[in-house]
Amino acid sequence: MDGIFLIAPYRRLAALAGEVALELGIILEIKIGKLAEGVRLARQALKEGAAVIVSQGATGWLIARENLPVPVVEIIPTGYDLLRAVLEAQAKGRKVGILDLPEMIRGAAALEEILGLEIIRVPLQTFDQIDQGIDILVRHGVDVVIGNICVLPRAAARGLQTVLIPCGQEAIAQALREARKVLAVRSREKAQAEEIRTIINFVDNGIIAVDAQGKISALNPMAERILGLNHAEVIGRPAASIPLGARLERVIASGKTEIGEVEILKNGTRVAVNVMPIIVNTRATGAVATFQEISNLQMLDQKVRRSLRDRGHVAKYHFTDILGPSPRTKAVVEKAKRFGRVDATVLICGETGVGKEYFAHAMHNVSPRREGPFIAVNCAAVPENLLESELFGYAEGAFTGAKKGGKQGLFELAHGGTIFLDEISEMSERLQTRLLRVLQEHEVMRLGDDRVIPVDIRVIAATNRDLRKMVEENRFRADLYYRINVLTLIIPPLRERTEDIPVLAENFLQVFNKKFDKNLKGIEPRGMELLISYPWPGNIRELRNIMERLVILTDEDLIPADLVAECLHASPARPAFPLRALPAEGRPAQTLARLEEQAIRDVLASVHGNKKRAAQILGVSRTTLWRRLKKSTGNL
Repeated sequence: MDGIFLIAPYRRLAALAGEVALELGIILEIKIGKLAEGVRLARQALKEGAAVIVSQGATGWLIARENLPVPVVEIIPTGYDLLRAVLEAQAKGRKVGILDLPEMIRGAAALEEILGLEIIRVPLQTFDQIDQGIDILVRHGVDVVIGNICVLPRAAARGLQTVLIPCGQEAIAQALREARKVLAVRSREKAQAEEIRTIINFVDNGIIAVDAQGKISALNPMAERILGLNHAEVIGRPAASIPLGARLERVIASGKTEIGEVEILKNGTRVAVNVMPIIVNTRATGAVATFQEISNLQMLDQKVRRSLRDRGHVAKYHFTDILGPSPRTKAVVEKAKRFGRVDATVLICGETGVGKEYFAHAMHNVSPRREGPFIAVNCAAVPENLLESELFGYAEGAFTGAKKGGKQGLFELAHGGTIFLDEISEMSERLQTRLLRVLQEHEVMRLGDDRVIPVDIRVIAATNRDLRKMVEENRFRADLYYRINVLTLIIPPLRERTEDIPVLAENFLQVFNKKFDKNLKGIEPRGMELLISYPWPGNIRELRNIMERLVILTDEDLIPADLVAECLHASPARPAFPLRALPAEGRPAQTLARLEEQAIRDVLASVHGNKKRAAQILGVSRTTLWRRLKKSTGNL
């Protein structure tokens, strides 16, 4: 029980204190004993739950100097108590002296002046001075001594009259009120300390604290686990005796914080360490280290990324995911890497299916914002009114069905990161105006709200249309065009980088092998030639779809060339590559030759015999076209 204990040097004080405590509504535990016995009782009171100890006179003085772990409140006589003692002393003798602790006789000077008496005052600094003090009083002709229970027996032994300084109800009441205040403060401090202790003990970080002398003063269970220490064994020991101790000592000496340091423990565990000095009055009086196993941080990072990924707020692709050995692809990738590293708006141009979003993801992942969110929005896939509320958010009550409390827009969610606006050409003029303000002022305003919210975002836009022409036709704002066209990345269509097709096809083959639990080895050479010669108006997206279809339909080790031709013929893009129906099975080589011949014939017919144009449509060089014309069995 945390309570107030009184160590009373004499019974009269104990009885009086009991009455006062009852009047004040204070629960008071009372023990009677003076001097050394009083000190022993105070120590016993600690074991019984004493939070505050009250005592008086010499006994209180001795208890206070024991440096007990609880406050000691001393009962100080009031002026009235001292007056009573002086009047009693006057009745006993001719000349009065006071010998006691300074705080006990503080009011004697005032009494001397009020009463017109001469009172010889001798303050005691320690109880070893009692005999010297009595000698002084005797030399001054004092025959009555006022003092405490230590003074009076010695004065009486010298033949002097004695009077004990009493403690009346008011003095006791003042001491008990003070004790109650101290108890309340200690209770609050204890609750706060327990709260802090609970927090420290249950955080995922290890925590170690050291004092100004570099001795360990605190250690939480996580620190014990990570470092393999025992709390009872290390408290009070020098920091140098434990791992991380050198860092703690260095921070105490320098007064400088160390953040994000990595230390490898003897058992090979890698920990991330932060060490901070405890500064009091500009001086380091200790230091605190917090640390965590890097493996745990990595797991936490993965959880956070999974959470963000579930919400679509993480860039999933890197430049390593953009495949293609062709010089044009390599050049575009290098330019995109340079663009990614600077914090400027980028406009990605290219036909549908060339992988514009892959480049946006990859640029974010090499940018200074890579730790921030990445949010992709297809401006053509969402109706205008819904797109506006998605981008800018809305306040509560902005419209019927608005979410209670409002909703953050995607611009707000992208704060500190990148927002990718795909098919920006499809954005309405009104939304173009609002987007321009975001780019110019770096702030957004939710629908139905008048509060401006600052945002720090990078915008990457993409289009498969000619925005310059749209500007000339007044279908796209010129000022917005120049705002988003700070850096332009043009991704060539797949037909202009045919060297990439085998690599991409092989990659998709492996992807769909895994997806459909197959083990296809590849594509027949003539089939690969067909893929390379196809113009791919749907670009990489179309190639992916074709490869998925081929993997599903193939039951052999190699994807047959005639199946490639069939799938290309069935492609929605076949008007650009008009294939005829396949001949009967049984003669695959002849079938392919005829198929190629017919394909070339159809393309040449569609361009009225222009071989240069035919080569462009087929996605081959003029030399390749001439070579195939020579091999053809037909009369072209």
